[in-house]
Parts: sequence; C-alpha cells; structure tokens
Amino acid sequence: MKKTIKALVFTSVFSSLAACSAITDFTSSTSSTLDAATPDITLNDYLDKRFEAIRKDAATGSGENIEALAQLMGRTDTAAFASLMQNNYDELFGNLKQPSDLISRIEKLNVDTKG
Repeated sequence: MKKTIKALVFTSVFSSLAACSAITDFTSSTSSTLDAATPDITLNDYLDKRFEAIRKDAATGSGENIEALAQLMGRTDTAAFASLMQNNYDELFGNLKQPSDLISRIEKLNVDTKG
C-alpha cells in the first residue's frame, strides 16, 4: 500500500513539474509575438473598462484616466494630450459607437492638427 501511495505522489509531482516546463517552453518561444500584441489589447481593454471616466476627464481636460490613456498611446506630454481631448471633445466623442473607435479618432485628430 505504501509503495502505491509513493508511486501516486511521485507521479503527481512529476506531472506538475512537466506541465510547468511545457508552459515555460511555450511562453518563452512565443514571447515576441505576445509582446507585440499586448499594447493594443491593453489599450482596448482599458478603453472598454474606463470609457465613462475617460469621457469625464476629457470634458474637464485633466485627470488620471486621460493621463493613463496618453501613456498607453505612447504620448509623453500628458498635459497637451488632455488639452487636445478637451478642445476636441465633440469631435472625439460625438456619435461614438464603440470605445475602441476613440483610438482612431485621436490618431486622425493628431495627424490633422500637425499638418
């Protein structure tokens, strides 16, 4: 009976270690692919979860939600980004069907204001 229990414990531990190794091998071999997709997923996820708070911060031209959005979009001047959001509030948020559409509106607005 003790040999059976030891064998079961050994098999269970060995299986767990093998599973960890398989997961590590998989993630390490695909890490560059995951890293490339992560920022977009994170940005869309943030917009979906914090959209109403982002809208309120944009109306006032400041706030932690706008600062976080700016950082996720790679903007270094968060104050200028917040001002851009406030000054173009209607264009950015008017008739917006999905929160993720805000990204393309910001990008278009940024291009239009530069040129």
